[in-house]
Amino acid sequence: MSTDLRGWHPGEVAIQRKLAFDQASATSWMHITNYMDEQHRVFHTTRLPFIPVTTLDADGRPWTSILAGADGKPGFVRSPNETQLVIKARAWDGDPWVENLEPLLSGQRRGEDEKILAAGIGIEFSTRRRNKFAGWITEARKAGERDYQLELHVNQAIGNCPKYINIRDLEPYPDARPEIAYKNLDVRGRLPDEIISFILEADTIFIGSTYKADPNDAKLFPSHVGANQRGGLPGFVRVLPSDGHTIVVPDYSGNRFMSSLGNIEHTPLAALTIVSFTTGTILYVTGHAKNLVGAPALALMPRQNALTTLTVTGAIFVRDALPVLQRPGSSVVRSPYSPPIKLLAEESEGLMQPANAGTQVRLRHIELHSASVATLEWELLGDSPGLRIHAGQAAVLDFTGLLGKPAYQHMAPGQPTALNDDRVRTWTVSSAHAGETRRFALTMRRKEGGAVTGALFAIAQKLAEHRPDILDDARPLELDIDLVGIAGEFVLEEGEGRRLLWVAGGIGVTPFLSMLARLVQMRTPADAVLALATREPKLFVGLIRRARGEDAVPGLQVRVDVFTEHAAPDVEVPGVDLVWHTGRISNEYWRELSKDGLRERQAYVCGPSEFEEAVLVGLKNVGVDVSSVKREGFASIV
Repeated sequence: MSTDLRGWHPGEVAIQRKLAFDQASATSWMHITNYMDEQHRVFHTTRLPFIPVTTLDADGRPWTSILAGADGKPGFVRSPNETQLVIKARAWDGDPWVENLEPLLSGQRRGEDEKILAAGIGIEFSTRRRNKFAGWITEARKAGERDYQLELHVNQAIGNCPKYINIRDLEPYPDARPEIAYKNLDVRGRLPDEIISFILEADTIFIGSTYKADPNDAKLFPSHVGANQRGGLPGFVRVLPSDGHTIVVPDYSGNRFMSSLGNIEHTPLAALTIVSFTTGTILYVTGHAKNLVGAPALALMPRQNALTTLTVTGAIFVRDALPVLQRPGSSVVRSPYSPPIKLLAEESEGLMQPANAGTQVRLRHIELHSASVATLEWELLGDSPGLRIHAGQAAVLDFTGLLGKPAYQHMAPGQPTALNDDRVRTWTVSSAHAGETRRFALTMRRKEGGAVTGALFAIAQKLAEHRPDILDDARPLELDIDLVGIAGEFVLEEGEGRRLLWVAGGIGVTPFLSMLARLVQMRTPADAVLALATREPKLFVGLIRRARGEDAVPGLQVRVDVFTEHAAPDVEVPGVDLVWHTGRISNEYWRELSKDGLRERQAYVCGPSEFEEAVLVGLKNVGVDVSSVKREGFASIV
């Protein structure tokens, strides 16, 4: 192994120090070779239908282009030797690379100090393999009406981390008809709403960066550009609502090289390119970039310790451009390492009632309903002001003080979610409250391998075995947790004569326990139907019975349809019409319910994402406007 590098450049060292990675990553630069090994050459020439490549425009701004062959198939790249790539690519209107290569295409040869710098990242989306390269373009010429041949000299190459790549089944789409929908190379204000929405839907972005060497360091650390990938759940990239042209990219736990952020730390410019794999639409942006670490990052995006902002100065939006699309009927396999989406502080203002700094709650009472379901009651400590919790809202708790911060791991195949675990958890409040309260209850399920629920249930089970008296009054444990806030818009709309439909999958019944208890508490006439799919009918019906209580409430009609594979237990719930069904919630059930004014009911759905999607399809099939259905969204956004 050999490399042209002489260590990390000043920008990389600076960001590594900010993140306390400098010692751990001190010699990692030696993994970057000055040649492509045989495996990488075969990869680029036979496995890739397109390659994102970063180049600079006349103003020194990076743009990340998409290079692909005319037919959208692999094989548009050759590698005559271990330091050379020859690419025959078809250009389309809007992609910046042809204009950026104009000095070479027009025959204006540049000197050694004016190289056409380039960097690329090859990703095989079906396997999550990816490799990066960087160097410069030595020759570029036309090879047809829209085809060009480029020759690149590669002096940096490395196999790269696959863990945030979302798997896709791609196929050629040579019939693409590119059309520029928006082009502004001097953006000074808000981006069009369509572009902002496009950014917010992304689960994959390609990021370009540049390092402009200082004269004193140029021989040791020469100028270069970089290309990289960022992935996550759809919506992991945010746009600042107040200005409409600042893009925020959270930094997830990676290999700690910090090459892209290092370039930005030294030369505050960056490019983002976002591709729709279903429509072929491509967004290219470039702009001023800045890394935020610690307090500034947390102020912009709560609970995110490191992120990068890009204030857009140039944007190009091209429809139907990519000659490769996701195979119709295929599904995206999300990376198991991707953490839940974090909202910006601006976006959270309507969703979160943040607690005052230092607010803590103490565990007061534990009730074990089964080995995997429990209700834990918490109370505010000290003189913290009381909480206002609407039925259906959630409590956000930070367990760092109890568990500590997780140690760094590069990969964790057995527990991938641990890599970006900030120890913050969100549970729906299952108790009902009128006005301010200093106590609230959380009914939760133990998550297999879960750091927080694992610890809480381990404590509860030990107490049940050895000190059951403490379950009733757990305050002597002094188990104190930081309260982040009360969150959510998934709330009961109060008022007389409400007609409601609640649909719950398993532990997703928790917000409806609170809503039911609140209806009883208000003594307000209402008509509620709860459809509950569960493998633990006796347990959850018992919780429903507790929420309903014994009080007679004139005008309150409650029907619970329980869907289960288990035999119906011999239980009754006073004040509730309890109906048992075998199997899953069926289309026939929605058709029967629609005969009784289903479309007049305000529908709420809470459960696993697949369950929620199936419910929405069933409701849509009987004429319900699913855009009006309320969904509890804290499974992926917290």
